[in-house]
Amino acid sequence: NLIMAGAPVSKVEAEFAKAAIREEATRVDGRALTACRRLQIKFGAAHGEVEVAFGPTRVLAICSGEIVVPPPERPNEGRITFHVDFSPIASPSFELGRPSVQSTTVSNLIERLIKGSRAVDAEALCIMGGQKVWSIRVDVRALDDDGNLSDACCIAAICSLLHFRKTETQVSGGSAQVFTAEDRVPVPLSIHHLPVPVTLALFKSTQARGRSREPIWVADPSLLEECITDGCLCIAVNQHGELCGLHKPGGLPIEFELLQNCTEFAIGRAKELTARIAAELEADAAQRKESRRNVHQMFASDQLLSVDMN
Repeated sequence: NLIMAGAPVSKVEAEFAKAAIREEATRVDGRALTACRRLQIKFGAAHGEVEVAFGPTRVLAICSGEIVVPPPERPNEGRITFHVDFSPIASPSFELGRPSVQSTTVSNLIERLIKGSRAVDAEALCIMGGQKVWSIRVDVRALDDDGNLSDACCIAAICSLLHFRKTETQVSGGSAQVFTAEDRVPVPLSIHHLPVPVTLALFKSTQARGRSREPIWVADPSLLEECITDGCLCIAVNQHGELCGLHKPGGLPIEFELLQNCTEFAIGRAKELTARIAAELEADAAQRKESRRNVHQMFASDQLLSVDMN
């Protein structure tokens, strides 16, 4: 039984979508097999707040930090934790107040990608060895689910870490002084690279002369395609074209040649995504710099009304 957004998917609709992919090399929403929806990034007023969207799929991520005492086994490393919440606001299929299997899977995927690939320098979060370190927490919440929610959550977490600023600290003697944002400009986190995930949906192809062809894969699957897919493949690549992770939770088996083709596509897609992320970060930094420059000017000149008293 196929369930999409809390409602069952009819067999006719599922067969029609599969036939369009196998026979016409097109998708129900009109996209080509390798076409991806546009990535939209909106940063909030505070550092660390970001909203990421792949078409109708929207995710909100908020990064926060506090100074804590490190555990004895890792006295010189800071802590980085990720919390993913899939609530009914995103889809009726998610339950309220109870972590779903999907949210736990995505949370583990984000942790393996960012912490496993050592994208964030944990030692740079140490203030005083064995006494004070930064504890960074990233909360990711799904706002609307129309497919490929895992990629949106991962990219939102990465953008949140890039946008976050921690307060400046200074160690003198045996004590550490924490400066406010008014005293010193907060500093960004030390991030080495950006492991961006690219998820592909796999479909069985029709047989030809008794031989089964290689599976058909589509990029950036929609919610309907996720419901009818025969398997999925997630390839994480950074901006340098380096493979950071590979996740395939069962499903349709694939050959190594197909895996190479998918990896080449993921490398090109990851470079596009990282370039877009960098551009949005530069635009937000320029906007914040301009707003600080005109901090004493509340209204623009064209918004003021001049009155002639003569």
